[in-house]
Amino acid sequence: MLKERVQAYWDAGENCSRIILQAAAEEYGISLSEDILSACGGINGGFGIGSMCSGLVAAVMVLGLLFDEEEVKLRRILLLLRMQEQFGYLDCCRLSARGENCYSILEKISELLQEVIEG
Repeated sequence: MLKERVQAYWDAGENCSRIILQAAAEEYGISLSEDILSACGGINGGFGIGSMCSGLVAAVMVLGLLFDEEEVKLRRILLLLRMQEQFGYLDCCRLSARGENCYSILEKISELLQEVIEG
């Protein structure tokens, strides 16, 4: 299950976007290059300014790796709306300000992502 894979990468000390990408890659048989994983350093911490949660950005990237462009648009909207409903925000800074820790956010992202993927 995706949530357990997220836990393992969290425990290993990975950053938020790498956690979601690697966990989903294992769960759904996606091949990831080291370049893609290295690129996660550029979006970590809400792009370094507390902007969009990088775990959520990675979840959208997973959708792009699994579905064609039209299907991604629908599933992306569904994922983002569900996340917005759950937390009220999509950005790292406000999520943290609510007292949420990154692990609980990543856990919820993984649940929502799995729901959106598996329908």
